[in-house]
Amino acid sequence: MSWGKGLSAQVLFVLALLVPVQVRAQQATLTLISAPATLSTPTAADYNAGFVAEPTGITFLVALSGGGNTARTTIVSIRSTATTMGGAKPIGDLQWRRADLGTWNSVTTNNVVVQTVTPFRRNDPPWSNTIFFRALLSWTADPPGSYSAPLVVTLTVTTP
Repeated sequence: MSWGKGLSAQVLFVLALLVPVQVRAQQATLTLISAPATLSTPTAADYNAGFVAEPTGITFLVALSGGGNTARTTIVSIRSTATTMGGAKPIGDLQWRRADLGTWNSVTTNNVVVQTVTPFRRNDPPWSNTIFFRALLSWTADPPGSYSAPLVVTLTVTTP
């Protein structure tokens, strides 16, 4: 009788060694392509139109790897770390929009959601989109000069 009990413990131990167990934390990756965004020097036509646009945009790619295949919510947000683009030009004069949407949004110093994908699992293919930019122009308020806007693109991953 003790032979049978000892054998089954040995068999379980051998089976435990044969079945690989992999425990890894899930990793989220946000990749930015074509960054930084650069606006061209405005022309008279741009001033007349009221803006100068950056036609290429910044593409972002979100991927999950490792860990379990638990459903996640992935959120890409954007903000600036400055209140101006230099001089008195407010950061809100820099606008962004997603490639798949036509609505322009002013950049702020608070995180603003660009896109949310849920549920998103490790086995799902990565998702991406492009953010386009434009700067509002005024003949009277925007003298020629060099402007810059430090932008932060953030990926937040939560469990729904």
